Amino acid sequence: MTDVTLSRRKFIASSFLLATASPLVFGNQDKAIYNGWDLKQLNDQIGQGPYITNFQKTADDFYAESLKYRAAHPPKTYAYGTDARDNLDVYAPANAKGLPIMIWIFGGEWKFGSKNDYASASPNFINANAIYIPIDYQTIPPNNISGIIDQCRKAIAWVYKNAAQIGGDPSKIYVSGHSAGGHLTNMMACTDWKKHQLPANVIKGCVVMSGWTDLYPISLTDRQEYLKLTPEDIKKYSPINLLSNVSCPMIISFGSLESPYMRGQSSAWAQKLQSVGKLAGIYSMQNRDHLQMPMQYVDKDNQLFKATLALMDII
Repeated sequence: MTDVTLSRRKFIASSFLLATASPLVFGNQDKAIYNGWDLKQLNDQIGQGPYITNFQKTADDFYAESLKYRAAHPPKTYAYGTDARDNLDVYAPANAKGLPIMIWIFGGEWKFGSKNDYASASPNFINANAIYIPIDYQTIPPNNISGIIDQCRKAIAWVYKNAAQIGGDPSKIYVSGHSAGGHLTNMMACTDWKKHQLPANVIKGCVVMSGWTDLYPISLTDRQEYLKLTPEDIKKYSPINLLSNVSCPMIISFGSLESPYMRGQSSAWAQKLQSVGKLAGIYSMQNRDHLQMPMQYVDKDNQLFKATLALMDII
């Protein structure tokens, strides 16, 4: 993986792109539905199944450690709305005041997951003198894409309005997320915050781990059975269509062991961000698959976490 200088000014100015493999075309072309892939192959490209080893053990170990940490170090939990899952956890250093804030949006196909599963990243942010806030949202079903995006926007609005109360600085809010949470992070970066009565630059930077950028190919997979994406949803909620709306520098990352589609679409998104001066860096995390990407915030010594702190201007 290419190294970059970690002073924030130089880091933001020295965005770089990694070469990625050309899109693969294989399978029976008569049955191809996207990029030469048939339904099974496209499901594999997006679902990552063949590209993840020890799926269940990796997931179980990660979530168990997070729940263990959360039980030992209970966060302060706040409601940002009226729905049962309109809540967020605040992990902050003792006597926090005026600190930068990292908001985390979990993934899980927009269908699974909880903020409780991602507490184990908090020690590294606390030790860096920052506040870490994993947010919750109602998954699909009964929710839908529009509803989830609305919840994430409400959570960010709450953090901005209550930053001082939780020891944070409202002018230093950052957002990160993985997979479906990476898609939602992309959508937060593409939001016109003035329409939500917030400063246009309320988010100062985003970190996207293996985040989706185009809902169209996803709508062709088995996930469409519960996502029920309409043509209007695909147009309105695909970040790839909203490039001109991006309002903050963004770090794009993915695992070198992920599917060719994930690696390719992440790099394509990074190139588009670079074309409008919004790319803060792109990282291919070596020997990491899709499920291992959130663990990069648990390891304080890896390049992606260091780049995140540089983006936040705290190293």
